[in-house]
Amino acid sequence: MDFDGALIDALRDNGRLPVSEIARRLDVPRRRVQERMRTLLDSGAMRIVANVHPALLGIHTFCDVMIWVDGATAPVLEALHRFREATFITAVAGNCDVVVEVGAESRAHLDELLARIRAVPGVRETANSQFVRIFKSRFETASELTETVFPSPDGTDARIIALLREDGRMPYRELGSEVGLSVGAVRARLARLTQSGMLRVTCELDDPGPARRMQMGASLRLSGENPELIDALRAMPAVEFGAVAVGQFDIVMTISGPTLRSLHSALDGIRALDGVSTVTSWMHLDVVRESYE
Repeated sequence: MDFDGALIDALRDNGRLPVSEIARRLDVPRRRVQERMRTLLDSGAMRIVANVHPALLGIHTFCDVMIWVDGATAPVLEALHRFREATFITAVAGNCDVVVEVGAESRAHLDELLARIRAVPGVRETANSQFVRIFKSRFETASELTETVFPSPDGTDARIIALLREDGRMPYRELGSEVGLSVGAVRARLARLTQSGMLRVTCELDDPGPARRMQMGASLRLSGENPELIDALRAMPAVEFGAVAVGQFDIVMTISGPTLRSLHSALDGIRALDGVSTVTSWMHLDVVRESYE
């Protein structure tokens, strides 16, 4: 068993999952889970934080941008890192040199972002795929972002969210002390926030060390019609993220696995699906940002 990969998968699904439950799922001693989590957190390889749904932040459109670079990629990556709207930035091997995902408040905002990316020194060419519908992500409610509306959180909810964005595993008792509520009241509020889709506590990997699973981008062009295609892609464990798009590709995905062989197997499974015409893939070499805060 790929212990780190299984541990990270469990924490990505629910960053507040009790250690005892993780140990039960992985069929390992509780102490092993505690020690490995502490090592990953203390080293900076992993952090556990609360992410709020993009729509709650006023972000209603996302775009995947493939970038071809003249010369070294490092200066371009450094420039892109200064874009606050960039949620995912990676140097890749394959069809292009750099891939960046940006979130925007409106189409006009997105157009302005794309123009700024094209103006970055060293950027030779870009190709864009704007997301129409997100069918798999860390937010269970992710769909047509323009249609997702949440009520504004009250002051107590906002404080809980802020605390969990710093430490996603802050104990209920400590949260209650910070916001002046009982453990039961904090637990109920957090359950409401997560069940509504406003908030999700997950783990993010900040360092490409032993904890990072291999990741690939995979984008599809489709032919014909297969109403079951999206459900089939969503059900694949290797698919971390998937979106229906317009532009360069019809579907944009991130897939992950512990080995190159597992990624190869996942790609073959995708290629075999009815309705998939072509699969374009690239390997993530250096993920310099993966944050949806």
